[in-house]
Amino acid sequence: MNIQLYNHNITVSRIAKILGSEEVARKYLSQCIYVSDMGHNDYLNNYFLDGYDSSLKYTPEEYAQLLIETYETQLEKMYCSGARKIAVLGLIRVGCMPSNIQKNPNELDASSCAYKLNDDVQIFNHKLQELLRKLNKRHTDAVFTYINSYEIDSDDQTNTGFTQTRKSCCDVESGSVPCKSLSFPCSNRSDYVYWDGAHFTEAKAWAFGKRAYKRQSPKDAYPYDISELVKLKLDDSDAYDINHAQL
Repeated sequence: MNIQLYNHNITVSRIAKILGSEEVARKYLSQCIYVSDMGHNDYLNNYFLDGYDSSLKYTPEEYAQLLIETYETQLEKMYCSGARKIAVLGLIRVGCMPSNIQKNPNELDASSCAYKLNDDVQIFNHKLQELLRKLNKRHTDAVFTYINSYEIDSDDQTNTGFTQTRKSCCDVESGSVPCKSLSFPCSNRSDYVYWDGAHFTEAKAWAFGKRAYKRQSPKDAYPYDISELVKLKLDDSDAYDINHAQL
């Protein structure tokens, strides 16, 4: 993400040159919607992965705190570059991914998900909500809104209507993520939540995105969903509302 922020600053400089000044560019950027979705790979390709020592060096609480402290610095850089409307996504129920279910067959809950993995990412999610509360209080001319991916990803939310919620559409090696080479995917892919061992199908991604954009429950996003963030005009009254919102 640090490299992306570096590239973003280059883009901001180019926009300022086109629009004539940095002040005009920042005013333009303040109306843009920024979406940040970070953290999944820090767990899936590091903390939960065999061969990495991060799970030995850090407790789930310590690791989540380390990620949040890094994330705070990065979100601050985003703000300093001109971002004012920022939607931040939490982590989904990674323990319900087919690959993680296969890796943890003896640690499944009543929903057939690897409960320990879900518990660990929820520590991160709770800390992320606390961070966004702090950022909203610190920067009253901006809005950091939380997209509750964990809630949206639940079976009684976007998984309603899918017949296959724990199996992948394509054949994968046990506990692995990619589709097997030269294998044929399922023909009824719109019935599946997962394409391979970890990634959503297009049908699931659409269902998820619709709820993030227009919440169907107050738990989906707060203080605003993305559609509300688009329409938001930032002024003193909005800043007051943000500071007193329950995140």
